[in-house]
Amino acid sequence: MPAENEEQNEAWRSLKPASAYAVRELSAAFERADSSPDDIIDAYLFAKRQLAQSMQALLLSQLPSSCPEFAELRAHIQADMENRYADRIPEQFLKVPYSSKVHELLFMILLRSIGKPVSSDKLRLANRDNVHTERRTRELRELGFNIATSETDGARHYTLVGLDIDYAKVPELIAKAINKSGSLTEAEKESLKGRLAE
Repeated sequence: MPAENEEQNEAWRSLKPASAYAVRELSAAFERADSSPDDIIDAYLFAKRQLAQSMQALLLSQLPSSCPEFAELRAHIQADMENRYADRIPEQFLKVPYSSKVHELLFMILLRSIGKPVSSDKLRLANRDNVHTERRTRELRELGFNIATSETDGARHYTLVGLDIDYAKVPELIAKAINKSGSLTEAEKESLKGRLAE
């Protein structure tokens, strides 16, 4: 399959030799009779770091550099926030969160397989096997994106069911922003959150 992101494809090509070397070193550590547990663990950790970097580049080389669908869905959520609450809630709390590149990448991976489960292991590739990747995916669900979870053989999977948005999540997003405010008293926070139900 031809690369969609030439910059990431070039990164993959440059990282590939070091990754192949790391895999050979790990294999050699397993095969040597005199390898200590520390030797094997060190070889594994070296290979893991190299592979996380190169596999990320390989995955991203198959994705476009940006995702218009992600931007469009966020724009719909922003419009809903403003239309429903601009007369009651200060503007600073009417901002759609979770706009990082990682969120966009995770959405792109799910979008590529819309309607089909994607393993959490594959999603972690986008973030160099970072343990917080699943949290970023759950944050997409907090936005109201239609993402279902399932488990198969002990592995968690995420499925982008469709591009419809659950706008019932919008008040929760605003309440979360209000709760994070360091300039409001608890009474002011509760007063603002009360306006969400008006």
